[in-house]
Formats: sequence, structure tokens, C-alpha cells
Amino acid sequence: MPTRDGSGPDHEELLLLWVARRTGVLDALTTDAGTVDEVTEATDLNRETTGRVVRLLAEYGYLHPMGDEYEVTNRALGFLATRDVRSVGATPYALDEMDALARIGDDAAMEGDESADDRRLRHRLGAHAARDVATVRAGVTAAVHAAPDAERVVDVRGASGVYATEFARRGYAATLVEAGTVLDVVGPMLGERGVEAVAANSVTNVPVADADLALLAGVLQRHPPETNRALLDAVYDVLGEGGVVVVLEPLRGVSPAAHRVAVERLAQGRGDAYTGEAVTTWLAAAGFVDGDVRDVPGTDYRAVVARCERGVD
Repeated sequence: MPTRDGSGPDHEELLLLWVARRTGVLDALTTDAGTVDEVTEATDLNRETTGRVVRLLAEYGYLHPMGDEYEVTNRALGFLATRDVRSVGATPYALDEMDALARIGDDAAMEGDESADDRRLRHRLGAHAARDVATVRAGVTAAVHAAPDAERVVDVRGASGVYATEFARRGYAATLVEAGTVLDVVGPMLGERGVEAVAANSVTNVPVADADLALLAGVLQRHPPETNRALLDAVYDVLGEGGVVVVLEPLRGVSPAAHRVAVERLAQGRGDAYTGEAVTTWLAAAGFVDGDVRDVPGTDYRAVVARCERGVD
């Protein structure tokens, strides 16, 4: 499951929500069905099963009973609207990951439509935007300690921009580099936070220059090694002399969250939880020097830090 920084529904609650979504119960309740009978008519479930699912959703706080009818509560808002990713939360993305795991081995089921892809993207960005504030601030603090003289920061493939936003909040000139499809979703809210948004035409494209600090937070886990090597090559070219790169990842063999990352990447069919040795090796191959793995207190992440020094073999 996605790394939730210690928060989010428990195992049983996620399973209930997953069943409710896959059977159409959630869709019925969040559209025009208000009673158990109406939900039963809208799904392939028998009435007894429907009644038990609806009762459990109410007990978990997703529905509010009003006589024989049920209305959705604020807890269910993430299933209703995805226009503003800040209202989505982490749960819809966790359910997407469960769907993906259930489809492993079924190539036909892996083929989605554009509307489903857009919904999954918004769920992923919503989960990222809901990342624990303390975890984000700890990651930014670790990066600042690694590059105390930095002024210009590039958040490489920073998804919702929560890390770039925290840098901007602290007075840094912060730029988020992301795919155009991502910026279409999160771009409007970044400007008001003082973050510059720059679209990249590929994963390994980082179209900025002369940054002092490059942050990659939970990025390498999403891609295979060959892509990560190419991406870090591009990051090296972005940094000026003495510039610092900070890679934040739950590292395999060190971070408990690496297990969750590995399962998530299994679901997606690409990427993995990598070791600190692998990341430092990729950084060295890109030309970075002084690679070092550091703790990020209070989080499951580690910071892999390296420096750009031109002319070093």
C-alpha cells in the first residue's frame, strides 16, 4: 500500500471500502441511492450483503443514517470530487493500489480508459497532498541542512508540490518540475504559494538551470534503475558548481516503509524500494561526489546526499 506516514484507515477499513467500491455500493451511495433497497437495485449484491456493507460504512463514519435512508458524510468527500486534490485524501489512492494488485496477471484488466487514468492521477496527487506535514517539514529540514547556503531549489517530480511549497514558505526560490498533466491539476494552487511550475516532457527531462539544491522525494522508487540513472544525469546538469542533490526515500533494508513501497511498486509494475548503496552508486555514476546516507528524524525516510563538483573524475 502507499506510504501513509503512519496515518490512514486500518487494514479492515480499507478492505471494506475496496469491496464497497468494486461492487458499486460506493458509487450508488454517492450518486442517487439513499436506501439499502436502492443500493441493492444498483448493484449485483443481494439485499442482506448490501445491508451489511452499508451498515459497516455507517459505523466507520462514511454514512449518516436518517431513518431508512443514508447520506454521505464529510469523511466520504474524497470519493465524491477530485477537482481540488487537497480534498481527496490518501484513501482513494490506497484503493487504486488494491485494484492494481488484484489485476496482476490480467493484462486485459490493466488496460484503462482516459477518464480512469485521470481519476487515478488525481487520487495519487490527493494522497501526496495529504502527506503528513511533519514528515514534509522534516524532509525539507534535512535538505536545508545538507545545503545551508542554497537559495534556488528545484523539486524534481514533486507531484502535488508539498515539498516545493514548504521551501517557498521558508523563503527559498522554489521550482516544481513535473509532467504537464500533473501541472494541469496542481498548477493553479502553486502560484498562490509562491512556487514556480515548469513542465517536463519526459521523466528524465529537468528543464531548469543553475539550481543550488535539487530534491527528489519519493521519486526514484517510481522508476526502474535505468530511468533513475538517466534522471540523475539530468539533475547533475541542472545544478551549479557545489550544488547539492538530496534523495528522500524509504531505503530497503533500513526503512520499515520500504516494504509498503515495494508492494505498491509491484502493483504498478515498475519501480521498487531501493537500497542506499544503489542510490549512491547511481549518483556517483552521474558525476556526484561525497555520497552519504543520513537519517531524517521522525520519519521512515533516509536522505541520500551528494554534491556536484565539476572536473572530478
